[in-house]
Amino acid sequence: MAFFTRRQPPQPDGRYEALEAEYRNYRRRTALELEDAAGKSARQTVLPFLSLYDDLNRALACPCGDAAFYQGVELIYKRLLQTLTDLGVKPMDSLGRMFNPTYHEAVEMISDPKYRRDEIVEVLQVGFTMDDEVIRHARVVVANCE
Repeated sequence: MAFFTRRQPPQPDGRYEALEAEYRNYRRRTALELEDAAGKSARQTVLPFLSLYDDLNRALACPCGDAAFYQGVELIYKRLLQTLTDLGVKPMDSLGRMFNPTYHEAVEMISDPKYRRDEIVEVLQVGFTMDDEVIRHARVVVANCE
């Protein structure tokens, strides 16, 4: 009875492994670049809707004699907020917090002993984050800055 030995495939000389590693790195880099481009385009798409948020917020702050009109504006505002939330966009809650230049833009500074140093006393424009990244800084009034 004859024994047959299984023939081994030829051993690569290193060029194949290098090419394979280079190709894996290329695929990884391309996937990261596509992911970054998708995130950037989503943020750029959302930005114009933030001014709509500001306008609706101002409209709701004004007194209105027509209850049906006010409810209509309120419904649009809530729908916009829900859409932004679904996209991962969240408004910042800045009032009463400490000033942080990463999230806030100080537009005005006041001196008042009833507030802590660097406390935000008024929010002039709400800031927003998307996927834990600031897409619009909050414009704020800060107390007791030095």
